[in-house]
Amino acid sequence: MLAPLLALSSALLPQPQLVLSRPRPGEARRADVAALALRGGGGFAALATAYSSCLSASPVLTKSVTAGCIFGLSDAAAQRIEGGKDADAPRDLTRTLTSALVGLFYFGPALHYWLQMITTKVPGFGVRDTLVKTLLGQCFFGPTITCVFFAASLISTAGLASGLAQWPKKVRSDLLVTWASGLCFWPFVDLIVYSFVPVAWIPLGYNLASFLWTIWLSLQAAKRTD
Repeated sequence: MLAPLLALSSALLPQPQLVLSRPRPGEARRADVAALALRGGGGFAALATAYSSCLSASPVLTKSVTAGCIFGLSDAAAQRIEGGKDADAPRDLTRTLTSALVGLFYFGPALHYWLQMITTKVPGFGVRDTLVKTLLGQCFFGPTITCVFFAASLISTAGLASGLAQWPKKVRSDLLVTWASGLCFWPFVDLIVYSFVPVAWIPLGYNLASFLWTIWLSLQAAKRTD
């Protein structure tokens, strides 16, 4: 999934204007490789160009809409998993919409500004710097998005007052196991993204990785606390 992202980033595109930090050493060389890989890219290349234009014109909005779509699709996939082999199992559209709204209004903008901040404070891309970014993300950004997701899920199913009343219990019950699961996933994503994805496309790399993660997050959020 990340290989096409690397390919589309520098060959086609004037790089999007939102640059999180200075380009990494060796990125120009990867641009040459990407150019060769994308010759004859057809519709995919045109889509990449259009997405790059959207990033340049409205970076936060583009990333937010991307996150909203991915979160919604992730919840739909999670519900399919919960339904097992029963293709006619009812789907909770409110839950899917809630997930999409969390991606649109929280995760997309939050990821944009988080990466802007973290790549400014820790601008390097070596192993040590990547580990620092991973540690900070797991200590602050990850738990925050999990708590917000839990709250939104509870509010959508139980209402505002009841959902918020259940929220502390939900956090005590499931935050730790969700956070521990993230330690088996996000460090590898960080290593791949910070090592191979051009800087301007890092948010999209995280959005694509979040498709898998949000399936798990949606399953955790749907667990009963009683």
